[in-house]
Amino acid sequence: MGTIIGFVVGYVLGTRAGSKGYEELQDSWKTISSSDEVKDMVAGGISVLRDLVKQGRARLAERLSDEPAAPTRFERVA
Repeated sequence: MGTIIGFVVGYVLGTRAGSKGYEELQDSWKTISSSDEVKDMVAGGISVLRDLVKQGRARLAERLSDEPAAPTRFERVA
């Protein structure tokens, strides 16, 4: 997380430094995005999202199986 904060601070300072600062910012981003720390953070985020989707699917399936089916447009509702 500190890496990302450092990147944001670098971005702000880099935009004030002109084109040379922008080139340094690009180089920094390439270094940061290829670091093991960022790769681990992204992999962890993907894992958490995958688990959340699985849990959401399971809960949705439970709710759909508990509720009676909604009548279709052609069924007569009494």
